[in-house]
Amino acid sequence: MKLHQKLKNKFIGVVILITTLFLASCDFTPPINRKIIDAQNYITEQKYNKAAFLYEDILKSNPGPELRLKICYQLGELYSIYLGEYKKSVYYYNEVKDLTEDPLWLIKTEEKLAEINFNYRKNYKDAIKNYVKLSEFTPKLKKYDYFQLQIALSYYYLNNTDEAIKQLTKIQTDTNHEYFVRSFYYLGLIYFEKKDFNKALFVWSEYLKRETKKEYIVQAKFLVANIYESTENLKMAYDIYYSIANDYPNPDVIQNRLSALYERRVSRRR
Repeated sequence: MKLHQKLKNKFIGVVILITTLFLASCDFTPPINRKIIDAQNYITEQKYNKAAFLYEDILKSNPGPELRLKICYQLGELYSIYLGEYKKSVYYYNEVKDLTEDPLWLIKTEEKLAEINFNYRKNYKDAIKNYVKLSEFTPKLKKYDYFQLQIALSYYYLNNTDEAIKQLTKIQTDTNHEYFVRSFYYLGLIYFEKKDFNKALFVWSEYLKRETKKEYIVQAKFLVANIYESTENLKMAYDIYYSIANDYPNPDVIQNRLSALYERRVSRRR
């Protein structure tokens, strides 16, 4: 939801600028000019369906390539940010890619497609294609490290654990990688879900040596405690749960775990 709101706020800030560019850089007939202004007014009034309808109507009149490109991008924004119609937004963003070879347009459009496919459509196969394209731009883009992590996570969500492990391991070859530390968490999570608890514990011990963010430390320790609980190392599990009792987002969960572990340890002594 935070990502969605951030996109909305950004869109509101740029929509007037885009409309100004329409008016300043394109030579259109008065009817098209009027429709663009009306579409802008509909956006201001939060009548996004009507704005989309008008933009699509303009496309039917076969405008020039520059105007067509800008309208397609605008429609991609409308359908993804305001209308939640991601299939249509993907269609129009792909239209933008077909209309230009300008790297700036291609990069921002590919980023939009990647985030839609990953976050909203859960289409991880296409997300991988988008992130791979972004990672292949020369020179490397500023968010190159992020694209690499997203490729790994996409494989993880596709249950292709071998490829996810390969991608995370690649990240770990570069200690300066922005997600070098965080990659250990995800690698441990894969082993945890495979029930390879020894490897999970080893990787997470390496992760906890490096992680500095409190919420991430608590998150990892909870899972470590879960392993010890599952493998009947009740004292170790109890001690770790207890150590994060004041920091875990849902204190009741920790208290329930502690109570259950206490009862199990008492029963063992009987």
